[in-house]
Amino acid sequence: MTNPYDIFNASSIMHRGKPLSILSPSIEFSNFIENIDNNDYKVAIIPEGMDGRPDLLAYQIYGTEKLWWAIMLANRIDDVTTQLIAGKKIIVPLIPGIAFVID
Repeated sequence: MTNPYDIFNASSIMHRGKPLSILSPSIEFSNFIENIDNNDYKVAIIPEGMDGRPDLLAYQIYGTEKLWWAIMLANRIDDVTTQLIAGKKIIVPLIPGIAFVID
């Protein structure tokens, strides 16, 4: 599996004599965000026990909890307690370089 952090370009500068890492979005990440509504996706139903837990959903779907934000962004969820509930249909975006763990 591709490292989820590969979607960022890293550089570093010195600040007060210490190295400081700067992350900026890669071109691929920027394109993904700009085209979120046009990306390929699958439809899923939130299972019991995963209410309000985008991290658990991401782990179940992508094999890493670090991609929770993709589910939130694709579904325009800003409140997990009221919008991420069992039985609700959501879209799960295909992320280039990341395979679905389950179909």
